[in-house]
Amino acid sequence: HYGMNVSDYHFDAILDIIRGVLKESGVKPKDITDALLILQPVRADVTTGFTVRMEMARKNVEKGKDQMFKRLGGSEGITTLMDQFFNIGTTDVRIKEFLLKDKDRIKAGMTVYIVEMLGGPKAYKGKELGELHQNLGVNDYHFDAFLADFGRALLGAGHQDALIDEVMVSLEPVRADVLGRSRDAADASVMKDGKPLLERYGGDMNLETVVESMYDKLVEDPRVRFHFEKAKAKQRQIRRKMYQYLSGAFGGPVQYDVKQMRPAHYNMNITDYHFDVVAELFQQSCKDN
Repeated sequence: HYGMNVSDYHFDAILDIIRGVLKESGVKPKDITDALLILQPVRADVTTGFTVRMEMARKNVEKGKDQMFKRLGGSEGITTLMDQFFNIGTTDVRIKEFLLKDKDRIKAGMTVYIVEMLGGPKAYKGKELGELHQNLGVNDYHFDAFLADFGRALLGAGHQDALIDEVMVSLEPVRADVLGRSRDAADASVMKDGKPLLERYGGDMNLETVVESMYDKLVEDPRVRFHFEKAKAKQRQIRRKMYQYLSGAFGGPVQYDVKQMRPAHYNMNITDYHFDVVAELFQQSCKDN
């Protein structure tokens, strides 16, 4: 799976489908949970290639897109790249119907937009992407096909793998715009029957109780104890940040800047194994409280 660009988003979608199939087959909820827990360790084998490559590319992009733009050959190089992409995309049965309807106009607009996206001059004056794609029936399948074809065009142009990854990192956030999703909005599952998840949890007080219970389990569990057994003042700080993040994620007031999540954990050597343990103990704490 190393070069297949399978992300956690895709892996979670597969788990959701498996969950649905098991439920439709009459499997007991506890057995479904056990089955999904057994499958979780496979996540790293399937997604590590994408995760590692994209993280390295993201670090480079965060320094600025100027160098990426130059390495792509500037506006002229990206325009040539778009020619190659359209040669591929207009023969791809998965997406050609969207590209051939008004090929010249679509190509011109996409070229201006992507030049800007990849570090070029800000010249795009067209409609918002969500409005443009609203009634076209475009979904994740089509966007993944677009990325695959764009990657083929980059490869055909002779660009190195590292540069291709940087381009993919730059284009991925456009998925939300094209599909009419908010880049910052909480997952739709946060709301149910008009109530946010936090309210269904019983409010902030209950959430704080769950976090306290979970942290007590974390410092006792040998699988993750190393990461959570800190001085009391540090423990209080971590507990507070956990509560603040979860409160916002569950539909309450945003108290934690999620942009700090990645740099805060970057050098801590936390793996999927550790994360799954935290999720398991959080689930236990929810049941206990």
